[in-house]
Amino acid sequence: QITLQDGKTVWLNAKSTLTYPSRFAGKERKVTLTGEAYFDVTKNRRRPFIVSTHNIQLKVLGTQFNVSDYPRTNSSKVSLLEGSVQINQGNGENIVLKPGEEATIKGDNIMVSEIVNPNYFLWKDGIYCFDNERLLDIIQKLQLYYDVTIKVEDPEIFNVRYTGKFRQRDGIDEILRIIRKIHPFTMEKDTDNNIITITK
Repeated sequence: QITLQDGKTVWLNAKSTLTYPSRFAGKERKVTLTGEAYFDVTKNRRRPFIVSTHNIQLKVLGTQFNVSDYPRTNSSKVSLLEGSVQINQGNGENIVLKPGEEATIKGDNIMVSEIVNPNYFLWKDGIYCFDNERLLDIIQKLQLYYDVTIKVEDPEIFNVRYTGKFRQRDGIDEILRIIRKIHPFTMEKDTDNNIITITK
């Protein structure tokens, strides 16, 4: 959790970086994000809050929202919980999100939909929530959260879906132990190389 110079609060997820000035000057309050962050920003029309990533730029008018834009993923996502967010596209068009909406950006395409899993944003409180998600997608998140490599030797189990909540402090071993109670699989850990191998 970070408190900016103007009192705004930002939570950073794993492997994320926020770049911002020691003091906001001029007509804009601009920050640059790599990774994922949850923002709680108060309204100030005279000095809009701007969030830039490698793929998108947002103009914020007092709101609570989540931005996910990791460099190695093929898409970015902006989720709005309260207030108003304007997404600036490279072609000059702007999209304004309403509370409860999220935009998924892939290249020049933006798809707006309703937020499916509001509990997802509990990550900022140290809780990871999965709602009917494929093991493949869960593994990708766990690798990011715990900086570990997970190899799956039987790709058939990738499509098994899980729903659950886990505390960050439980650790990856405990999370995988609980997951495999639902759909059993074998797990081997190479501590020296920080690799977990999953087999059927």
